[in-house]
Amino acid sequence: MNIKAKMGGVPKWVVSYVSFFAVCWVVFFFMRFVFLFVYRAGITAAVKPYLLQALYIGAKFDMRLAAFLAIPLGLFVFIGSFFRKVPKILKIILGVLYTVILTVVCLSYAADFGQYSYLAIRVNSSIFTYLENAAISFQMVWETYPVVWVIIGFIVLIFLIYKFASFFINMGFDGKKDGWKKKTAWGAGLLVLTFAACWGALGQYPLRWSNAYFTSNNFVSNLALNPMLNVIDTYSFAREVPYDIEKVKKYYPMMADFLGVDKPDINTLNFERVRPGKDLGKKYNVVLIFMESFAWNKSSFTNDGKFDATPNAKKLAADSLLFSQYYSPTSATARSVFAALASIPDVTSFQTSSRNPLIVNQNMIANSYDGYEKMYFIGGSASWGNIRGLLSHNLDGLRLYEEGDYTSPRNDVWGISDWDLFHEADAVLKKETKPFFAVIQTAGYHRPYTIPQNHGDFQEVTGLTQDELTDHSFNSIEEFNSLRFSDYALGEFIRLAKQSPYYKDTVFVIYGDHGLAAAKSVNMPRGYVEYNLINQQVPLIIHAPALVKPAVIDRTASEVDIMPTVSALIGQPYRTAALGRDILDPAFKNKAGALVFGWSSYPPIIAYVSGDDFYFDKAGSEGLYKFEDPKNYNVNLQTQNKVLFDKMNDMAHALYETSRYMLYNNKKIEEKK
Repeated sequence: MNIKAKMGGVPKWVVSYVSFFAVCWVVFFFMRFVFLFVYRAGITAAVKPYLLQALYIGAKFDMRLAAFLAIPLGLFVFIGSFFRKVPKILKIILGVLYTVILTVVCLSYAADFGQYSYLAIRVNSSIFTYLENAAISFQMVWETYPVVWVIIGFIVLIFLIYKFASFFINMGFDGKKDGWKKKTAWGAGLLVLTFAACWGALGQYPLRWSNAYFTSNNFVSNLALNPMLNVIDTYSFAREVPYDIEKVKKYYPMMADFLGVDKPDINTLNFERVRPGKDLGKKYNVVLIFMESFAWNKSSFTNDGKFDATPNAKKLAADSLLFSQYYSPTSATARSVFAALASIPDVTSFQTSSRNPLIVNQNMIANSYDGYEKMYFIGGSASWGNIRGLLSHNLDGLRLYEEGDYTSPRNDVWGISDWDLFHEADAVLKKETKPFFAVIQTAGYHRPYTIPQNHGDFQEVTGLTQDELTDHSFNSIEEFNSLRFSDYALGEFIRLAKQSPYYKDTVFVIYGDHGLAAAKSVNMPRGYVEYNLINQQVPLIIHAPALVKPAVIDRTASEVDIMPTVSALIGQPYRTAALGRDILDPAFKNKAGALVFGWSSYPPIIAYVSGDDFYFDKAGSEGLYKFEDPKNYNVNLQTQNKVLFDKMNDMAHALYETSRYMLYNNKKIEEKK
């Protein structure tokens, strides 16, 4: 039997495309084992349990790169199958193109081994910074490596790559024209397979760099990465100047005082604080509950009567600490996750920090919770916003619960409903015998505002006019009912918790990830709406019957303060060099304030709020306002109160510049050693 008959008459152009893809994939995957062999000293006992998973994820990255590289060849041979003969010059041009592309890929692997040997990190877009000082870089290379032999080897490599590419290009043609039906069938099939290889995952979200950071061990994560794709993934972030070191130093004395730095040192830019904690006789659990878009202006704290949208939260607040001047630094959920857990405002432009591979390593206070089980519950996929890498890589031993791990049915694009999420979380928590730190991230109060079929005895409200809804900060009756249901689900969780053994030993922290725009909002001071604080102010409720007495705290606080505050409350010692502070510490009573960052415009809006004073800088247009003043909220007090203006100005820019620096310099403690 001849080969063609055995293959069922597979066209040559298909064989060419598939073979090229397969060979590239095998080579890339083989290089992963070369990496593993060269750096085998990193295979410790802590690494071994994760090796197979790292290799599996790495194989999918290698498959994606191979698919990307095969696409030009596939298009060329597919189109060429329409003709009996393809001009030789076109084959040569494609061969040259592939020689350039594959040479770049080979260089990325070579640079990767060099960089990992020196810095123990995979090659990324920072490699382009060497071109800024090309002469110095070349001299360093000349004095370090046998450059002449390298050049000779490089020339040989280019020749071999050209031959390699030409072999597969010529393989794709046999001088026959395929019928359009047959060609279309094969083309459609290969298109689907190529898309699947590029997507790299079975699910709503594609394979992302964060999948490589499924554990806190850096060697494991580095093993899973693909060097060429890592350069591509980090390129867009490398173009953004991360921070201005001179500005950071300029504001350092002010920030060291603001944060209460233990040993201020402007030369090393030391922001570290070590808090010893205290013995309370037991370890308390902590449950952080992100309530999607739980805006202050839409809640029952500012609405009543038939617009009493969050009665369960209001009732809970009556038995808790309620922070009435609490702000999320930005208005995006992924940024909020970052700010709360890393204690640093996400002040990046355009893309969120959770999507930036260059700052995936963060020292999180929660890692100081020795002996605690750490859990994260999200109704959908942790690939959303690329938060998987941020969570799994930085929270040691994290148990991540996401869509696919629950018995509850999918409700909409955001996964299971808030009602089901709270039930699933309670079912896990009440079985725990060790102290735990858990995060529950809701998403139900979000478009498309789906009320699930399984909703207990919740009843939707009807009969409200559009004008009534708009006056009270809502855009539609669907939105209003969605917030009511989110609150109803929260109430159900607290009811379940009170029936569970963990309740009495747990600190529940309930807060909104950000606010929501509502242009009219007559239930709020006009300045609050005009200056867009409507997107930032959210309720913060700390419910801990065993530790706190009910009170309303009107001290201005930020989302970055959550972890230091809760840790101090439960007596947990911790070490931090981030921006968050214990907002219940009397030492900070007269230093209350919060950064507000408007990332959606360029240049971004940099603002600072303290009490009812509000400073903002929008593209150099500055102002100081009393945003709660019903008559004079739009009067710029810049010249009338120059002292306060200068103070607020300095605080806004000090927090902004320091936050930019901290994003890149808040490494996990062990990485600093």
